[in-house]
Amino acid sequence: MTNALIIEDHAVVRMGMGLVIREVLPNASIFESEDFNDGLRIAKERPIDLVILDIHVPGGQDVKMIDMIKSANNATKVLVFSGLPEEKYALKYIQAGADGFLSKRSDPEMYGEAVTAVLNDQKYLSETVREQLMTELPQSFAKIRRRRWIGLTDRELEISRLLIKGLWTKEIATHLELKLSTVSTFKKKIFRKCGVSSVIELSRIIDDVAEPTYS
Repeated sequence: MTNALIIEDHAVVRMGMGLVIREVLPNASIFESEDFNDGLRIAKERPIDLVILDIHVPGGQDVKMIDMIKSANNATKVLVFSGLPEEKYALKYIQAGADGFLSKRSDPEMYGEAVTAVLNDQKYLSETVREQLMTELPQSFAKIRRRRWIGLTDRELEISRLLIKGLWTKEIATHLELKLSTVSTFKKKIFRKCGVSSVIELSRIIDDVAEPTYS
């Protein structure tokens, strides 16, 4: 059974997105929060599979919200759902680790498609944004393609680079203020995604990937 969490301060939007989730996942358990801090609490207390996140929700902290949710449960998928211009904000949030960016101005038929995509481990961006990245931001798009090819988030890239520098798991946990078990989980996922079994093998792959950019 899928657990979904909608973090959105407008009740009518939460209700509408809840209907979308029910249509795609009839047996899903849906939780709601009208502010980010309460939503984060729920994400920490329950095994949430999908978070629908509004950017301007009360208590929000811009792109930092993505990492905070992922730190609570790295397996959680985050779909940003915003009324802000996607051509200006989509790339920023995808680079921060979001699994998709869905504009509230999109055709409602795209809502279910976006939810399904991120739950199936796919990045979701509208065709408009994809075309924009291809024509106006070729260098940024190249970075996204390389990251998607390897499948690492910015946090995973950061930990990868620390591993390559020779830091032990415990040292990385202290440096990033994360739990030791969290870093160990990240390390296993990094090795699995990259198809390697050692830090030496990992270094050969990461060297060709652009440094993560934080806003």
